[in-house]
Amino acid sequence: MPDLSPEECIARVVWAAHILSYLTKNRNHEELLDVNDHAKYDNNTDDSEECEMDYESEKTVILSGPRDSVRQKFLDCIAQLLSPWKGWDDVTATALREEEDRVEVNIARNDGFISDSQAVVCCNILEEYLAGNSGAETGTDENASLLTDSELKLLDYNCRRVDYWIDKIQNLRKTDQKLLDKTPQCSLGQESAFEVWTIMKDLILQYNPADEGAIKCRHLIVQQAYNCLNFERFRDLLSHAFGPQLGSKLWSMLNFIARPLVDCRLMRSLATRELQFQNCKLSLVPLKPKMTLDVKYVVGITEAWDRLGLGSTPESLLSSSQVFEMTCAKSSTLHAEMQLVLHCNDGSAPQPTLNYFGCSKKTCLLCEIFLSALPNPIVTRGRHGICYPAWAVPGPRSSTTQVAIESLEKNLVARIRGVVQDSMHGGQKHTAPNVMQSGIVSSFSQLTLQEWQQRQEEVRLFNEKQTAQRKEMLITRQYDKEDGVSWTEIAPFPFLGKDNPVKGVMRIEHNPVRSRNLGAGFAAYSPYKEGYCVCLIHREAYLIDGSITNRSVLASVAASCTSPTPHEYRGPMIALRGVHHEDYADITLADFRHLMDYLISYRNTHIKESVPDLHHRAPTTVRGVKICCDGEINIHGSNPFVAVDVTGANRVALGEGSISPISCCLGMPLMLWKDSGSEFFHNPPGLHNSTMVEDNENAAFLMMGTNPTRDDWGWVPASWNRDIGNVWAVRADGIDLSVDDVAMMCHFARHKLQRMFEDEMESELPNTESRQRVLDFITWENMTAYWDKVS
Repeated sequence: MPDLSPEECIARVVWAAHILSYLTKNRNHEELLDVNDHAKYDNNTDDSEECEMDYESEKTVILSGPRDSVRQKFLDCIAQLLSPWKGWDDVTATALREEEDRVEVNIARNDGFISDSQAVVCCNILEEYLAGNSGAETGTDENASLLTDSELKLLDYNCRRVDYWIDKIQNLRKTDQKLLDKTPQCSLGQESAFEVWTIMKDLILQYNPADEGAIKCRHLIVQQAYNCLNFERFRDLLSHAFGPQLGSKLWSMLNFIARPLVDCRLMRSLATRELQFQNCKLSLVPLKPKMTLDVKYVVGITEAWDRLGLGSTPESLLSSSQVFEMTCAKSSTLHAEMQLVLHCNDGSAPQPTLNYFGCSKKTCLLCEIFLSALPNPIVTRGRHGICYPAWAVPGPRSSTTQVAIESLEKNLVARIRGVVQDSMHGGQKHTAPNVMQSGIVSSFSQLTLQEWQQRQEEVRLFNEKQTAQRKEMLITRQYDKEDGVSWTEIAPFPFLGKDNPVKGVMRIEHNPVRSRNLGAGFAAYSPYKEGYCVCLIHREAYLIDGSITNRSVLASVAASCTSPTPHEYRGPMIALRGVHHEDYADITLADFRHLMDYLISYRNTHIKESVPDLHHRAPTTVRGVKICCDGEINIHGSNPFVAVDVTGANRVALGEGSISPISCCLGMPLMLWKDSGSEFFHNPPGLHNSTMVEDNENAAFLMMGTNPTRDDWGWVPASWNRDIGNVWAVRADGIDLSVDDVAMMCHFARHKLQRMFEDEMESELPNTESRQRVLDFITWENMTAYWDKVS
């Protein structure tokens, strides 16, 4: 292609976009993608399919995912909250620039926020909300009944979008007066969900945006819709009541109604995981000038077709020549994604640190191609594949945009050729020439037709057999109407064998490898139960009934450890989650990991999970020591002192720590934090009645007062005298802390100094001088001498 001026490159994109739009009549272009494009975009879905998961599942998936997916969701949430209407003007895009302790998000919208005076106020509210200064008590429960002031204001900002979807549900009632009057049949455990649905349905049917109390009613509707999304299997409840099609439609509408609140709560969870999100600056991108073609490039469709090198113009397009000139001459506004690209390329802002743009809706075909053609390709949440002809081409202010514009033109011209060729051949797809993909030669030519048909019949019979077996329910739900009791029954036949053997159950309540307590009290005689267990159902007499070795278990155990299998497992086995005695639920991948750890450590208490020393750590990361409490030691089988890596983010999350007075006297000041994330069951089996799971005397005696002039000399502060739990310790000078040093200091304070403090406090004439003599004894040399003596 000869060298073209930047203006002509832009004109060629405009011509090609209008021609492609005429040829496809604004249809989706997925069928025009080549094989590689299909593979690349296979997991993009429509808007209606984005509501497949309930809120809790979606949040769990996101928070447990990689860091990039967390940042991408964070950008999408901001874009959706700042897109208060579903029209083209309100389509919003966001870009992220991240620093060590803060982030900045650039926000662009198709209309440039020109007519939206509340956008800046909304950004300020969102910044305060992420920082935790919302002006109301947020609490830790995501299902809190009270909405914060910030959440209420953000709901009001999105009121038009919420009202639109409420009206959609009300229109369903207009088409069928009895449609929403059906009463869902809820099983045991779904009564709360049914009650929330009933309240929300009544609110929606009586809602009128013109009424005086419409704002409060709207808040309640969004809140109830949000609660519905948090109920497990609520979508099934709707499907059973209204049928799969209408139930799915209602589920989708409830998602859109609750979306502002879902985005707020999800962003708050993301900010809890990524602490730099709490210091977030939101910047609105000013609207860029509209793009208008130079007069000399406003040509007829025939000339444009010829200058694009497409050959002879199809007769079907000749009648559109005049309309083509008029539409090409109109001024066009840059899409929000293109505004972000230009905002960074013209020097108005640094380049984003994440090659991802958050969007309030899916990207159009032209934006998608342009972003993917950049030297650092930018991805979005998905694309709808429609070519909008009124698309402003970003001016080639840099070499990067120039390259993307040329690539966009070539892509559009190739798509036009493909559409024309398909129309000439009756819409048949062109297939690539046959290319040998492998050196393996098929054996089909050696088979007779009869042999091949017999083989296909055997495959069909095998598949039918497998399908029939899958239809047999392993877990069946039972319900006694008279007693109101619900339970599950296990039907192990024929999974444990067609001889219908007596089943045995191995219940795993503790993972000894990872020191994880799953639950307690799952024996039938236990007076209480907490948590859950992993059940392994097997043939009761598998060691003596002739059962053969279970090679699947052997292979799984062998892949999980290098030591020989400690026990031979025979016969088929079924693994599932136990929620009560003889009450079961589906197993998760994490449960399967606990099962493998249990099997490899069977009759072996010396296998423990170990974390290798990190040779490459962040500059703000130091080696600390976790001082474990009684619950961690006695229930989880942990060592009293465990080495841990403490990052800067860990310190922020732990909050303000306390300097140990004893460690200061020893010449190595230690900063201590209580680990609020430790959770233990009340009075679990195996713990002595005289102790509590949160007791931690090793850490407590490090906090004894050492000022001889104060009344609290020798006493442990009240805040460190109960509800301690696990404690994190690091050196105040930022040097790595040794486990042996902490063990020695704790033993010295607990068994030597504590007695000396008690003896002095119990003496008849305690004074400052005698107290000082005790403090003079607290030296590193005396501690090491005592340690050598007792060890």
